[in-house]
Formats: sequence, C-alpha cells, structure tokens
Amino acid sequence: MCGGDLYFWRQAFILTTGLFYSASVGIMLAYPSVLSPALVSSNGTDIKASSEQASWIAASNGFAGLFGFFILSPILQTFGRKIVHISCNLLLLIGWMIFPLANSIPLLYAARIVQGLAIGGIYINSMIICEYVDSKRRGYFLTLKKVSIAVGTLICHSMSLYWDWRQIATFAIIPPTVAVILTFFWPESPSFLAMKGRFEECEESFIWLNGPTNLRELHHLQLSQMETVKPGHSEKHYKFLFRKEFIKPLVIVSLLTLLLDLCGRYYFVVYVIQIMVELIGDKTLAVYCTLGADCLTIVALASSCFIISCFKRRAILFTFGSFTVSLMLLICLLMILKSFGIGTNLFWLTPSLIILQNFVVNVSLIPVSFALIGEVFPLEYKGTGSCISGVVFTLLYTLTLKLTPLLIDSIGVGGTYGVYGFSVCGCLVLLYFVVPETKDKTLQQIEDGIKGVKRAKCEFETDTLL
Repeated sequence: MCGGDLYFWRQAFILTTGLFYSASVGIMLAYPSVLSPALVSSNGTDIKASSEQASWIAASNGFAGLFGFFILSPILQTFGRKIVHISCNLLLLIGWMIFPLANSIPLLYAARIVQGLAIGGIYINSMIICEYVDSKRRGYFLTLKKVSIAVGTLICHSMSLYWDWRQIATFAIIPPTVAVILTFFWPESPSFLAMKGRFEECEESFIWLNGPTNLRELHHLQLSQMETVKPGHSEKHYKFLFRKEFIKPLVIVSLLTLLLDLCGRYYFVVYVIQIMVELIGDKTLAVYCTLGADCLTIVALASSCFIISCFKRRAILFTFGSFTVSLMLLICLLMILKSFGIGTNLFWLTPSLIILQNFVVNVSLIPVSFALIGEVFPLEYKGTGSCISGVVFTLLYTLTLKLTPLLIDSIGVGGTYGVYGFSVCGCLVLLYFVVPETKDKTLQQIEDGIKGVKRAKCEFETDTLL
C-alpha cells in the first residue's frame, strides 16, 4: 500500500519537485501563443514586433538550448543531480522575472534566451527521476511529469483569456521558486554517488529512497561502477563516442526526439490557435477549442499512467504510433478532398481528428518516448549523451517551430500533417530495429542489455557486497 510506504512518499517528494519544474516548462512552451499575437497586434501591447520578429522570439530559446546543454551536461556529471536541477529552475525563474520588466524587443529576446538555456532540463529531469525512483514506479512517475507540463500549458492558455503576457509571466515565477527550495532537501542520486566512487554515501542515499530491504539493485549498481572506476578503465580521447553502447542509445534518443517533434509535441502547443483559426475561421471559437484540447491532453496523460504501467514499451510505441500515422494521413486526405469541394459541410471533422490525434499522442507516444529517453543511456555516458542528444533536441525543436508556420502558409494544414505523418512512419520503421524492451527492468539491467553484458545469476542475487 502506498499510503503507509514511507519510501514511496520520499520518492514522490522528488517527483513533486520535478512537477513544479515541469509546470513552469509547460507555461514556457505555450507562452509564445500569448506573446506573439500581442506583439503583432496593433492594440495588443506597448511593444510592437513584426510577424518575423515574433517567430524568432518564439524560436530563440531553442537556439539558446544548444549552449545550455554544453553547460548543464558537465554540471550533471561533475557536480551532481541536485545542482543541475537547481540551475535549470533558476534559469527559468530569471527569464520569468525579465518578462514583466521588459519594455523592448531585445529584453524579450533576453528572457527567452535565458529560459532556453534551461530547456535541456526537459530531458535531464527525466534522467534524474529515473535514477531516484523504483523501476516499477518509473513509468507512471515520468508520465505524471508530462501531465504537469500539460497543466502548465492549460494554465497559460486559460490565463490568456483574462491576463496579458506580463501578468502571466509574473504568475509563472512561482513554480520554479518552489522547485528550487524543495530541491535543497533532496539527497544526492545514488547512481551519481556510485559513479564517483562514493559508495558509502551511495548506500545511505539508496536506503533513504528505497529502504533497507531492496539491496540487490544497490549491490548490482555498486559492482558495476566498481568496474568502471578502476584505474585504467576510463577511455581517453573520446573513443567511447564510437562504441556501440554509446551510439545505439544516441540513435534511439535522436529518433524518439524526432518522432515527438513530428507528431506535434511542441508545434501543436505553440500553433494550435493558428491551426484552429485556419480550420474554423473564428478566433474565439478556436481559443475554446484550444482549451478543450489542453484539457483532453491532461486526461490523456493521466490515462497513460495506466497504459504505461500495464503494457510493454515497444507494444505501446508501435501500436499507437501506427494509429497516429493513420490519423495524420487521414487529416491530410480530408483537407485534399475539401480543396475539391468534397465534405465542406463537415467543417468540424478535421478539427476533431486533429484533437483526437493529439489525444492519442499524449496517451501513448509522449510518455513512452520520455520513459525510454530517461532509461537507455548507460550511467557513465549520461553526461555526454544528454549533451549530444540535447543538441539534437534543440535543433529539431527550433526547426519545427520555424518550419511549421511556413508549411501551413505554403501547403496548408493538411499538407503539413501529410509531410509530418510520412516522416513519423519512417521514424517508427527505424525504431523497430533498435529500441529495447525496458519495462520493469532496473537501469543497470537496461545498461547491461545495451552493452551486451550477461551477468551470472549470483551477481543479481547477492545480498553482501564482497
């Protein structure tokens, strides 16, 4: 029973801290949908910008994320998980403090760029939660983190009906402030401590999080890291960059990142109002459709806790992935038929399918992809792996934010979904051959699978560290 399980609540405390960070990220992702219309409107704000400037402001945090990963990844591996989590939240906090005071375009760029430095925390936070929580809880804990991002998005879109962008930014100061305070009460990650050879501290942290009755995973972790920290074991001149156990997780994470971008994880949040306006033709109705989509996203992510805890990762990825591709191509087909005057009276059908596609993505692909992203990198490569995959993430994130409005303007919503749908199909085909099954496995077992290491049964079952 979770209610009387002290160690469940300790892990839930770690998760809760991450949820405040995720809520702030959700507001940050949706913020351009409030800021951009205000900047380009003739009576929206005291700061005026062209459509081109507004789009660059929206995308600027993606470019900043490239530099952010080169800062955050060394912190992750050198100073620990607590420090990097505090750093991510402080960067978000500084950005939200700049927005209400901004009186010029450069200051808006500054705020988005500062926050962009922390965008890598979306991936790093997933890796951190994977290290702190029990393997049986890892899937739905990571899913709750996605729910928190969706709640932040809903908060931003809802507040836009009553507040301006400065007031929303002022409110957004609260979540990262709370996250910074709570992180000070964390223990350091047992995985990080083992990696640094601090095995006594590792055992204390592990027992604080998991209790004294679950020591097999601890001993497996310590034995593995004892091999890694032996003199002469470490590789020089970055030879590990060409090793299978580094390249394979990097390919998996890069493909999953591309999959998430193409199926609408980020561009839908930013451009959902623009998409709905083109389909419906009424801005007010489009805003309410957006709020409905946000609510369904939260329901989908909450429901995915059940799905991801009951079904295997690969089954979820490829079953729901195929359904997502079908919906995206159906949206494309309907828009083509509409251009020929067929089905024009069914104006509600395409928006309904887009919302359904977003629901399917959030109930399946998003939680399972982030679970896999947090699981597949071996411990010794997490710093470099998160840095390189983070560069891939920020490039793809920025590219889709810039490319999506251009595609909508040139080939319409239907053509855009067609291009992205075929691309998602290609990603799924490649992932089929490389993604391992990770459900209910410890991080060390997943790492051994990636490396092709087969351990004797006694290494898993020993209760005494020799």
